[in-house]
Amino acid sequence: MEKNQNKIKMIDNFVRKYTLDLSNRMPSTEVAKYNANVGFSIKKIVDGNNNDYIGQIMLSNKLDITSERTTGVLYIEMEGLFSGSKSWKKDEFEKKLKIEGATILNHYMRTYIHAVTSLSSMPTINTPVIDFEEFFDNADKKKNFKLITNDNNIKEWKINSTSKWSGVIFLKHIIYHIVHIVHTRIFM
Repeated sequence: MEKNQNKIKMIDNFVRKYTLDLSNRMPSTEVAKYNANVGFSIKKIVDGNNNDYIGQIMLSNKLDITSERTTGVLYIEMEGLFSGSKSWKKDEFEKKLKIEGATILNHYMRTYIHAVTSLSSMPTINTPVIDFEEFFDNADKKKNFKLITNDNNIKEWKINSTSKWSGVIFLKHIIYHIVHIVHTRIFM
């Protein structure tokens, strides 16, 4: 029982916005490259009814798509609602939302992008797993990451990535996370 108190729990999630805008029809055999712009924000954290915190986060991914004949943009924005124990300090819960919450929500987002594009006539898009611990560590160190705070105290981190995702990179990410999950289950 104590192990579960160290985890956040997803209560709900939904796709707030999804758009796909292509300049031409893109056959599934066409090779495409993708530039990603990933955004994250903590919308709010409130006290729950059961000695817990409730946190709402938003994750977005804007993919610029280029191929030999076509250009386009895929944009998706998802929100997730999470609960966590009040035995943590509020800043500890915020950190868990950033790392664990963003990771959980990203898996839903990746699945959504994969499912929608695989049902279309265009090439299926398999976005890589994001290491959000590295994402936020780098957010403070690199200029292509930025922290945005507004009057509503919403903290938003943005990353502009120009990396081209390939099957090899995607496979490397999958293998890394399978090893990490197996290691966590065996040794934790």
